[in-house]
Amino acid sequence: MFLKGIYVGKPAIFQLIVLLLLIMAGAVFSSLLAMGILHLAHVPYTDMGRYPDMMRVLQLLSAIGTFLFPALALAWLCSNNPREYLSFGNRKPYGSFASGLYGLTFLSVLLLSPTISLTGLLNKQMELPSFMAPVESWMRAQEEAAEKTTLMLLAGEGVTTLIFNLIVIAGAAGVTEEFLFRGALQRVIGKWTCNHHVIIWSAAIIFSAFHMQFFGFLPRMLLGAYFGYLLHWSRNIWIPVFAHFVNNACAVISLSNIRLKNSEFITGDISAENLLPYTIVSIATLYLFYCCTKHIKKRLSANELS
Repeated sequence: MFLKGIYVGKPAIFQLIVLLLLIMAGAVFSSLLAMGILHLAHVPYTDMGRYPDMMRVLQLLSAIGTFLFPALALAWLCSNNPREYLSFGNRKPYGSFASGLYGLTFLSVLLLSPTISLTGLLNKQMELPSFMAPVESWMRAQEEAAEKTTLMLLAGEGVTTLIFNLIVIAGAAGVTEEFLFRGALQRVIGKWTCNHHVIIWSAAIIFSAFHMQFFGFLPRMLLGAYFGYLLHWSRNIWIPVFAHFVNNACAVISLSNIRLKNSEFITGDISAENLLPYTIVSIATLYLFYCCTKHIKKRLSANELS
């Protein structure tokens, strides 16, 4: 078939360059498509904040073009079996085993959440040396811009808006980002080394850096690493996709509720008087998270042997 597997056996650096070119091509195409849609809808780009529904559509297009297309294209070009390359349906769980596995994955994400929030709080305290003040100012500007975009995407009330946000911010992001960073990128890095820890953490670092939110770098890196381990254990891309969806969906639901989004335990801006008890809770849930992941690995190992 056309171009299928033409880069099979090529070195890792070659496949990485191909992936970067595909990401740039997808980003450019989705940007041009977005500009065309805005032009047809007579919506000025500088006035996007007034049109959250349009922003959601453009966010979806951007995710597909920048993340999903490069992953699928790379798998097509660099493998004779693209489904296997992306771990698409490998060792697919069925029946009660599937429900138990997804249930444990759901629980593990919730248990990890306090530790992620605490790590995020520590990350926000980061200060660069005085001679790097311009860099820190740029980093904070990137953080504020990302936060502003998120708030605009979440703008609106009602069930319909919540569903659209879950589709775009949780569903689409979970699928497209996992296909790129876990499915494709981990496969490319795996051509350099057989050490799965190096593969997973390298992809997690790149995943976090790609978001350009440096004051949330550590928690996003930890999440990326956990998603990577889920793929390594399960050999099924849908398991980390589900975990990514759960994490983002919890954030969308929390930030869409007026009472919840003002809670320091939701925003992660823990006050000084609650810091110690929250740390104790985080340690306890982290231990439960460890126990939960042991059950996940045990179930997967038992299913593989059966």
